[in-house]
Amino acid sequence: MKTNDCEINVNNISKEKIRQMEELKKDFPILNSNIVYLDSAATSQKPKQVIDEINKYYLEYCSNIGRGNYDWARKANKKVEETRKKVAKFINAKENEIIFTSGATDSSNLIAYSYMLNNLQNNDEIMLCKEDHKSTILPWMNLINILNKFKINIKEKEILIDVEGDYIEDNLISKINEKTKIVVLSHIHNVYGLEMEIEEIIPRIRIKNPNCKIVLDCSQSVGHINIDVKKLDVDFAYFSGHKMFAETGIGVCYIKSENIKEMKAYKVGGGKGKERISTNKASEVLESGTQNISGIISLGSAIDYINKIGIEDIEKYMLYLTRYLYEQLKSIPNIEFSKGIDKRSCIIGYGIITFKIEGIDSSELGEILSDYGICVRTGDFCKSGKSDDAIRVSLHVYNNKEDIDKLINIIKYILSEL
Repeated sequence: MKTNDCEINVNNISKEKIRQMEELKKDFPILNSNIVYLDSAATSQKPKQVIDEINKYYLEYCSNIGRGNYDWARKANKKVEETRKKVAKFINAKENEIIFTSGATDSSNLIAYSYMLNNLQNNDEIMLCKEDHKSTILPWMNLINILNKFKINIKEKEILIDVEGDYIEDNLISKINEKTKIVVLSHIHNVYGLEMEIEEIIPRIRIKNPNCKIVLDCSQSVGHINIDVKKLDVDFAYFSGHKMFAETGIGVCYIKSENIKEMKAYKVGGGKGKERISTNKASEVLESGTQNISGIISLGSAIDYINKIGIEDIEKYMLYLTRYLYEQLKSIPNIEFSKGIDKRSCIIGYGIITFKIEGIDSSELGEILSDYGICVRTGDFCKSGKSDDAIRVSLHVYNNKEDIDKLINIIKYILSEL
């Protein structure tokens, strides 16, 4: 049981703040309809403020960055570097530690091939959790297979998850030894919706093996809770912009300064595109080719939007809504919750609840809900391990109790007609 979670007060958000948060839906043009969007763990909707910045780039100064000596290019380049500063401040990093990627999957591959490919030796070990998102697992499995073909044997050790949905901490620590080169973790689980006790686990990893590198997937925590990479003490962290109100195709990879000069290019070509880093600026090697300029600009605007609301207020509102969603879901007959909020004996809530209803095909139910204008996710949710078909409801700041009530009422109506 996570102490921090149990100390949170579900009533720590005022009625006035709830009213203010409920007004945010007006910022999202696509939601000015009868559609109830409950799939934010897959991608978030985009506020008008972000859309306007994207349009402004294409309408007013569309150009490439790097070497243009005219006003449009200089403005685009300035916007990109301003966003790098915003990202660094947003996660408490240094500017030179921030790399723009196409998303979480790209970032995960970058770490695997730019860093670990050059630092793994025969009989080294990598720790992975097969219940985490595929983007945190498959790049490493692929790397292991490639190295095996060159007679370099890398051993995979599995991180287990308990019945509540947390990493089994003692078991994880017991598997770490001097051969452990990297541990790959998720901050908030994309199916179970739990904060994975990262602040408790990492110090224990550091004690057991100070040289082990720690990678953290922040895709579900970014834009929901405060992320401080220095406090978390991770070597690498990454996330996708599209889950925090930016457009698709843009992501961030954080690389701790001490690791930067160990990175080597795994994609080369135009742009910066050097093979080796000669300074302590990671982008010198790792941002080859034309960047997703509009995506980067949208990410800067998304951070502005989040900062204006306040990340602490977002976290409180997510707790408030998640607890309300959970209490309402419990009223549905024969509901079976996945690991996560239902298995915890304390008050938590990060906007994700997964469940199924006994005797009902979850995919079919999801399609019927779509007919009523309700968007949820069904399937295996990109888990790399075995997964039952289920429904995942995921929330963000543009949701409210009315959305949840509509979901519950329609599910009950559908069940009554079967």
